[in-house]
Amino acid sequence: MSYLGARQHEVNAARAFSMEALRAFSQRQTARDFESAEARAARGLVSVSTSGFAALPTAMRWAEQCITIDRAQARVTRLRKAIGVGAKCLMNLVEAPPTNNVMVTLTYADKKDGGTGQTLWKPRHVSDYIRKVREWFKDRCPGQRLRYVWVAEIQDGTKRADGIGRGVLHYHCIFFLPDGVSMPYADRRRKVKGTYQAAWWPHGASNTKKATQPIGYLMKYASKLESKSIGGFPRGARISGVGGLDQAGAAFKRWVLWPAYVQGNASVSDHFRPAEGGGYLNAQTGEFLASEFAPTGGGFSSFIRVRSTPRQVEAAGPFSWLPERVTLH
Repeated sequence: MSYLGARQHEVNAARAFSMEALRAFSQRQTARDFESAEARAARGLVSVSTSGFAALPTAMRWAEQCITIDRAQARVTRLRKAIGVGAKCLMNLVEAPPTNNVMVTLTYADKKDGGTGQTLWKPRHVSDYIRKVREWFKDRCPGQRLRYVWVAEIQDGTKRADGIGRGVLHYHCIFFLPDGVSMPYADRRRKVKGTYQAAWWPHGASNTKKATQPIGYLMKYASKLESKSIGGFPRGARISGVGGLDQAGAAFKRWVLWPAYVQGNASVSDHFRPAEGGGYLNAQTGEFLASEFAPTGGGFSSFIRVRSTPRQVEAAGPFSWLPERVTLH
């Protein structure tokens, strides 16, 4: 068995032990509450047992430690964090802020599948487009990194004058290009070395324009996403992407998406990843941070606190681990 496999086995065993300990504690506490209530009744004192709520203290303690997570809203929150931090890193972690920023909007033509009546959408479409842009950029700017952020949006017809909405995806992409580089139109064929190549986006139309406030544009579209609209995305659809981050930018983005108990025990230079079954594992050091919550039922939407992990620092941002004497300019 590999080192990581053995470590994961230990993690699973520890998690099972924690849940069994929690169950045993709950049973003991419930028994003590009933004994206390009966003793009060024997002394002639008013007891909550007369109202049928003998286990109320235990129930209240249990409820205080439980949380319910809206998985759709959690996905929206993570998307907004990833988009915001990713775009800021691409803008700021360079020698000079980029000025040649281009926004490309990709839409689908009003065509339907003859069998299903659905728009001809495939999960790979946006990935294929980004891949083609990468190939072009590699030839156009050898040795440079293509930096981009994109976010998906569901077309909403309720705000149109005719009230017609197709409920299909379109994509908003921001590319941070070097000065003097022009982005080809995605829906047009290109002539390369005397040969016409297929359009990068053959599924509909595209709109290309200069982005004067790229982060503002992206957050505008990200803010339109709500938990109720997440369900409108086709199954398997990616709804955002960030590319071209350097090592520091990727570390900042990773740290921001960690839960608080990991942020308080790991700096941006650590390499914690979600572990199988819950918690976070640093594959480089073998350090494991067990999750503070465990699921209480099906659907993985209700959780109960099973531990409180001590924090080494009160993390307020990616730079919380820097010494106080360090000054950033």
